Amino acid sequence: MKNIKALTSDEMKQLRHLIATTDNSILRRRCQCILYSFQGMQVNELVDMFQVDRRSIYNWMNRWNQGGLEALIDKPGRGLKPKLSLSCQDHVEKVKQAFQMYQGNYYRVLEHVNTRIPQPVSHDTLRRFVKKLMVSGV
Repeated sequence: MKNIKALTSDEMKQLRHLIATTDNSILRRRCQCILYSFQGMQVNELVDMFQVDRRSIYNWMNRWNQGGLEALIDKPGRGLKPKLSLSCQDHVEKVKQAFQMYQGNYYRVLEHVNTRIPQPVSHDTLRRFVKKLMVSGV
């Protein structure tokens, strides 16, 4: 079984500080796991405690050993990217143009938008985008 063997007092303070202050529940769990492992808890006990797969526990420990606290923090840019974005002026213009051309016919607007952007969007995606567009006042 694998455990965290060495933690300095500064590292333990940093981990405890993050556990107490961070809003990121995933990071908090990872920090707790590292501390518990250092205190002698076995991987099986950590799996039961955190209700995650054994591989996740090993991944957290490997990340800690390779890069410390910084390695436990998720990097930005993960996850599914939006198909329509307010920051993309092209998307905003195409949706506005479609609504001007097909006033009152939402399905024609959707069809128009889908023929002019690289990734087709669903009715719900377009509806959410339009709602954001109206709230932002763009």
